[in-house]
Parts: sequence; C-alpha cells; structure tokens
Amino acid sequence: MKTMLLGLLVAAAGGDPPPAYVQGSSVNLRMEADKTAEVLQTLPIATECLTLESLEGGWARVRCGEAEGFVVGTLLGPEKPSVEKLAAEAKDPKRTLLQREESALRAATLAPEDTGLQKALGTLFFERNLEAVARLKNPSLRRPFEFDCTVNDPERCLKSISTSYLDGVKVQVETRGRLFVVAFGAGDVLTVYRGRFRFDNRRFNETAKIQVKGEVLEQATALLTSVLDKALFPGVSASSDVYSRPSFGQYVLDEAELAFFRAIPGRWALLSMEAEDGIPRLRWHACLKRPYLLRFRADIHGRVLVLIESGGGSVEYLWVAAVSKHENTLRLTLADIDGEKTRQEIFKLPDAGGDIAYLGELACTHVFQKYPDLGGECLEGGP
Repeated sequence: MKTMLLGLLVAAAGGDPPPAYVQGSSVNLRMEADKTAEVLQTLPIATECLTLESLEGGWARVRCGEAEGFVVGTLLGPEKPSVEKLAAEAKDPKRTLLQREESALRAATLAPEDTGLQKALGTLFFERNLEAVARLKNPSLRRPFEFDCTVNDPERCLKSISTSYLDGVKVQVETRGRLFVVAFGAGDVLTVYRGRFRFDNRRFNETAKIQVKGEVLEQATALLTSVLDKALFPGVSASSDVYSRPSFGQYVLDEAELAFFRAIPGRWALLSMEAEDGIPRLRWHACLKRPYLLRFRADIHGRVLVLIESGGGSVEYLWVAAVSKHENTLRLTLADIDGEKTRQEIFKLPDAGGDIAYLGELACTHVFQKYPDLGGECLEGGP
C-alpha cells in the first residue's frame, strides 16, 4: 500500500481535517505511538477517522468515533476501501501472492457473507504457503514424522494424522507434489505447518498400507478471525471424540526433548527375564507371530506417544509430558491417554555394547532376532 501523505490530510483550511479510512482488514488503535502500547480498540476496515496529528516514525494521532489514540499512518488512506476494487486486485496476476491474499482478505472482511470472496481467500492462502515452502532454503525447524495410512490419498492421510488424538481443532490440508501445508484452527488461533513429505504407495494393492514420511520445516501462528475461519475451514467441524483428547499444543515437546527419542529406536521387543537358563525370551504374540512391543511414536505435532502391548491384545497408551536425560537414563513423566493421571518412569538405556533396556521393570530389546521366543498358541479371540 502506498504511504499516505498525512500532511495533506491534516492541513485542511478551517474546520476538521478530511476523513481518513482504515485500509487494512483491521487496525489496532493504541494508547501511545508504540507497537507494544495498550490496544484501546481494533478498528475494522473502512472505519472513518480524523487525523489530528502526524508524528515521527510514521504514527498518527487520530479520532475514530468516540475513541482517540494512535495508529500506523500507512494503514489509513483518503479513499474508502471498495469491495470491487479489492476483489480485482486479488485476481491481478501481476501482483505477488501475498499482495493478492491481503486484498482478498480485505475484500472478504468488507463483504463477510460473500462465499466467492471466501473461496478466493482460502485458495490464495494455501497457494502462498505452498510457494513459501517450495522456496524454503533454511528451515527454522526440522520435525520428522512417520506413519502408515490405509487411504490412497495424501491429503486425507495428512489430515488423519493431524487430527489424531486431538480435540476441538479444525484442520485443512493442501499438497502440491511433495509439499504440504496444514492449517489448524483452535479457538481464535490459526497455526500453520509447512513442510515436505514422501507418500510411498507402491505396494498399496498388496498391503493396503501406505508409508508416509515427512518433516515439518516451518510453523507459524496468527489471529484466526471469523473471515479467515470461513475461508480456510468451509464446512469443517472441530475434531472431537467420545474420549477425552489433548487440546492443541498439549504434550508438545521442544526440540531438545524430541532429540532424545530420535537418538533411540522407536520399536522395542518386550522380554521375559525369568527363564531358568538365564537366557532372555521374547514375549510372543502368537496370533501376530511377532513379539509384544514397546513403541515410542513421535507425531506431526512434536508429541511422543508411548504404546505398551500386553497379553490379551491390550495396549496401554501414554503421552510423554516431560523428559530429561541423566547419564544413561531418560526420566519420563507419562500421562495416560485421557490426561487424568501421570506417573514417573525411568527408561534405562542399554549399557555400552548391549541391547537390553528397561522401562521401569519392563525389559526390552531393539535386536529382535537375537533371542528365542516364549512360543504359545493363538487362541480364538487372541492369545
């Protein structure tokens, strides 16, 4: 937006200065001419104000209705914003995607019931974010994730993993080749993940499974206005479950904590240490023809879910709420899947040259072929 010549507005001969109009989709009216000052009011686009004084640093003292305060002068203009003009700017291919998106947002804010403008804004939002990740050379983070999907559709797979074990969140996914953008709406907060992924469906006809691997390379947050909500999540309901699920952002570990889990195997075979000959035995799932497992599963959000299998086909699910490392152990704070109870556990890593670890008193190994199994018969309904 071109800088407004505040002096022309202020220097009217006699009477009040001519009106100035809010040009942005919304503008903060502050108590002082400082971006950290208290916000007195949020002014929507096209609000009429009077410029009382132009200040150094690009600020202006204004009166808007009954309220008086300070705004950034470039966010005001002498002409009242027009839906038609802004909609035309949003379609102009000569403008950058960011400029077109801003014009679409302003137009949709002026005409909040126009579904065509909402659709255009949503399309430009995802196009701009996909372009941003395509040009990304120095990621601000690297958060890997990996999962199996049973649907041969990359966007549905990414949406499924993004909403897994999550409550009260709207999710929308767009992909382009190996690039992805995931938008989350939680209350009045918009969070965006941008990254790259690999969708390996070569054996889908044989296994009915697809392996998905990827990395979140950037994460950003912004205010989710009602206009953006309609544009990004049309017809999308917030995720919910009959069970209590974590809220968005709960149990997310920082990069240092996640590094502890990246340094160890994600799958461990459970062992019985009670044989008279002193040789550990794999606790055997006779029906699945494999050992019972302990798994540490990191998801797209940076949470780690611990799964502990046991006889009868039962699985205990626990969130890692906190982790620290001390010498050869990980000290874990684990929360049950409903978040109602927590407990402290020690995960003792294998000694140098060894392969057996302990979660509390539960022994396990990451070398699956080294030990004999306990055997057993697969009975109807499970072992």
